[in-house]
Amino acid sequence: MRAPQLCWGRSSRDFVNPPVAEQQVDVEECFRFPFCARSMTTPGRPAGSVCLSKRLTIIGGEETAPHELPYQVSLQWNYSNDTIPPMHFCGGAVLTESWILTAAHCKTSYTADGYIEVVAGAHDILNRGEVNQRRKIEQIITHERYCGTVCPYDIALIRVAEPFVLGDTVKPIRLPALNASFQGSALHLIAIVVVLQKVVLPLVDYDECRQLWYDVSHLADTNVCAGPEDGSKSSCSADSGGPLVTMNGTRASEEPVLIGLVSWGPYPCASPWRPNIFTGVAYFVDWIEQHLQVGPREEEKEDPQ
Repeated sequence: MRAPQLCWGRSSRDFVNPPVAEQQVDVEECFRFPFCARSMTTPGRPAGSVCLSKRLTIIGGEETAPHELPYQVSLQWNYSNDTIPPMHFCGGAVLTESWILTAAHCKTSYTADGYIEVVAGAHDILNRGEVNQRRKIEQIITHERYCGTVCPYDIALIRVAEPFVLGDTVKPIRLPALNASFQGSALHLIAIVVVLQKVVLPLVDYDECRQLWYDVSHLADTNVCAGPEDGSKSSCSADSGGPLVTMNGTRASEEPVLIGLVSWGPYPCASPWRPNIFTGVAYFVDWIEQHLQVGPREEEKEDPQ
């Protein structure tokens, strides 16, 4: 399994173009941010790291009420070291008590002896006194057509080793109908390094999005585009795999439907005329349901690290 090489603005995902100049920063400062290139020589500590962006907050959004969005999860890297707190690096959405949906590029690793945990029911992920549910991963299934970098089919299923206890703070989200289309605005949930935030993003017609992203080849008709023309509202750091859901006013719908998962976007974040790009979940409903029904087979199991 490959380790992240360079990341150009958000978590470990690749972007359209690398930055012109890299910003060298103190190693200890770089360590606090998940969206850094990490060349490891000492377990649990980055050596020779390069940080290219340190923005930790959603642009134009607001903090959610605690447990307002119980289907959001945080993917965190556990360093197997009590002196280093787990690091949030991606988001995801609860489908069942055992399955999480996220972006395929969130299948990554940071240290040789660490591992991924899925944290549900969290609001402030730095608050160690907060009651939440933390699970190790049993299996990660990435879409067989995902290329491993910026490209379509950026979707993955995670099976946790122990089922979540569903209730008021942890609930599954509904899948859309196969090939369903959506208009208007949607709510994007961002599990950042401090507290869970949200932002309302206008959905952008695919043909218009195609014109705005005229200079890239990896935008596909299985993507969903969202974001205002002026870039005043946008996702940013460490929110890969986070859900885009249907909404009512400024809140999620009473029974929200999962529209998309954060896949890629512009560098820097919140660039005008560059909407954020999500994996359109409606185009993968059959793929999702197929794996949920079959469950893990021994020959299909992958090393979750």
